[in-house]
Amino acid sequence: MEESNTSYQMDRSIVLFFVFAILITASVFAYRYMHYTPCEAVDFKINAKQYRVGEIIRFKDKTKGNIVKRIWNFGDQSNVDKRLNPYHIYEYPGQYIVKLEVNNRCIGTETITIKEKVFVPDPRKLAKFTIPNTINVGEVLKPIESTPSGQEWEWRFGETVGVDSKTKNPEYSYRTPGLKTVVLVVNGDVKHSTKKRIRVLPVIREYGNVPDPYVRNGGDGTNSGVPIDMEPTITNTRDSEPEKKKVKDIANNVFTLRLYAIAAERGSAEDLDEYLCGNLNLNIIVNKKPTTFLEFCERIKGKPLFVRKLNLIKDDNNCIKNITIRCRGLGFLSGLLNL
Repeated sequence: MEESNTSYQMDRSIVLFFVFAILITASVFAYRYMHYTPCEAVDFKINAKQYRVGEIIRFKDKTKGNIVKRIWNFGDQSNVDKRLNPYHIYEYPGQYIVKLEVNNRCIGTETITIKEKVFVPDPRKLAKFTIPNTINVGEVLKPIESTPSGQEWEWRFGETVGVDSKTKNPEYSYRTPGLKTVVLVVNGDVKHSTKKRIRVLPVIREYGNVPDPYVRNGGDGTNSGVPIDMEPTITNTRDSEPEKKKVKDIANNVFTLRLYAIAAERGSAEDLDEYLCGNLNLNIIVNKKPTTFLEFCERIKGKPLFVRKLNLIKDDNNCIKNITIRCRGLGFLSGLLNL
């Protein structure tokens, strides 16, 4: 009888144990069910004026649903941020993976690229020099250097790929016409170098000097002040003046193709020198605005060009005396005479 009561008590204890276990498990599931938050798609926005070192990058959480906790990781080993819409400043350029963790379970990521900081030159360190706007081929260029605390100088005058001079105030003579770029680097500081442009004009052809109408004293070299009796000589103008050579005629469409070649950097203004009879600085009209042929050719180099209309005015020897051009810029020649 006692053994029966003992067995009954043991069976009852086991049953109660299982009952309590089921109740506890059910309570845990019920609690988790009541406090369950579904994992919504994590969505956030990144905004900045410039994605560069030192700039403020703003982040905005746009995730929908019941959010009780969020953790931002900016991918640069900095401290995490728990604000709704934080901002961050990156110290180094590169790619970073930004993570937003919501409710300790849901994670969204975005990759951001940070560029180098924009260099702002110090006006006090800029190389300073003065040159004229134009110069002739063969004429000596003498730039005036005025950089404070300059110890070393590197001059590039735009005709060679290397350094042309390392003196403070050099002299240079151009061998070819065109628009040249003069570059000065002082004390090896390339970031504070200065560039200026100078237009080199072709050689002006001279046809001799006018004789001095006064006799110079052979003894002391002073002007005697006695004019020479120069008797007028009647000559046949037709016989005395050399007959101008007639140049080869060039059609408008061929001239236009030459301009396209110049724009594509497969030719130069000098290729048309023959048809302009040596006058590359010929005054022309481009889109109703005056300029010179040489300047026009320099400005169209490396830029697409579309000529809508071309008119060439020639003399009896086929020398071009005037050019009228109408161009359409297609948005790429905004700086070229308002084309």
